[in-house]
Amino acid sequence: MKLTPGSKWSKHRIAAQSPELRRYLPETMLYSKAALTKLLDRHDVVFVKPVYGGGGYRIFRVQKQGEQFEVKLEHQKRVLRSLEAVHAWIESVRKGNRFLVQQGIELAVRRGRPVDIRTIVQKMESGSWEVTRLFAKTAGRNLAVTNMVIGGTASTVREYLLGIGYSAKRATAAIRLLKAMSLQIARQYGRGYANAIFGLDIGLDRSGKFWLIEVNTAPQLSIFRAGKLTSAEQRSLKLWKLHESVNRAAEKHRGSWRRSK
Repeated sequence: MKLTPGSKWSKHRIAAQSPELRRYLPETMLYSKAALTKLLDRHDVVFVKPVYGGGGYRIFRVQKQGEQFEVKLEHQKRVLRSLEAVHAWIESVRKGNRFLVQQGIELAVRRGRPVDIRTIVQKMESGSWEVTRLFAKTAGRNLAVTNMVIGGTASTVREYLLGIGYSAKRATAAIRLLKAMSLQIARQYGRGYANAIFGLDIGLDRSGKFWLIEVNTAPQLSIFRAGKLTSAEQRSLKLWKLHESVNRAAEKHRGSWRRSK
């Protein structure tokens, strides 16, 4: 398949090719009114977001409420009476650009706000992948997304898990699983991208299942400002700076996805 750098759709399709990773993926389609209708028939909440871009901007959260729909876009919220009205608002923002519609995950919340987890996985000097940064992102007040550039805040994953009722033992086991999942994802994406770093957004639902929400192939330096850095994280920051130019070059060029033999 053709690999388009920066495309959330390409990234989703890469993960979908792996039977091991497919179980972590929310149902996702290219946006159309038909796709929106189909996913809302299957799920109470869906997200609609640009194929390109980041920072949490232009992301819609659409929730069924009986015969109506509650729609959030950043700090705006509307209750609309028809799917046609929802589609019309999305179209006014989309303006012909490609968007995705994705199954919404009922994230385990903290203090009434949605939380997801960012893991940073880097290729080390030895060529092996390593999880070098791990933190939880809590959405800002009245926001449906956790991006830190629009008001999200960071905490440790352990603090988050303990805060939602996990025992210390269960939290340790969950973090171990999270790291193993992150390494598995990085290895899969590393076959198609000439990247030395990936930023993974992972959601934890209310039943305790992890979901891969998004893969960022060019995470920003600000990820290292979320809390105090350990010595290992300081080392990974130096490595991140070393690989930054490589990642930026990779994002600018098209590549081709080759299946592993």
